[in-house]
Amino acid sequence: MQRFILILTCIIVTVIFALQGFQPKYMLPAVADDSEEVQTENSGAQAPQLAIDDIYFNVSVMGVEDATAERLEQDFGISPFLYTGVWGKYSDGRFGAADVIILQPRPGMEQDVREALQSIKLSRMSLFKNYDIYNAYATCENGSIVERGGYIILLMLEDQTAAMESINKYISR
Repeated sequence: MQRFILILTCIIVTVIFALQGFQPKYMLPAVADDSEEVQTENSGAQAPQLAIDDIYFNVSVMGVEDATAERLEQDFGISPFLYTGVWGKYSDGRFGAADVIILQPRPGMEQDVREALQSIKLSRMSLFKNYDIYNAYATCENGSIVERGGYIILLMLEDQTAAMESINKYISR
């Protein structure tokens, strides 16, 4: 009986290791269509993502998460119907503020997107007003909203000059 259990265990372990080789290692690219989907860093223009990667290469703030349409709606109440593309990162707040969010507004929604980014800025200022860790309140207060190359960008970083240089490097007017 013990020999049977040992053989059965070996077979199960072998099957498990063999089947692990069939898990996909790379996501296939999404089929491009003109539907109402929101672009993210994996399906759309590469310039905003390159700018984000360049900006966060030197950012030392821990707890930084990707900005996605779902997270922006969940955390800040920003409707994905305002924009067609979202790129960026923002901090969870435990180690300071380091937020850069790039939105590509839908035609005619530019002012609404600008107001949505302003509401994110005010929300972050409110969060850090009584909990100002690593000078996060001043970072958010000094944050700016800029428009470049059809994108509207929220910058709330300690070194906004370097971030703007990265944006200018990758996103043309």
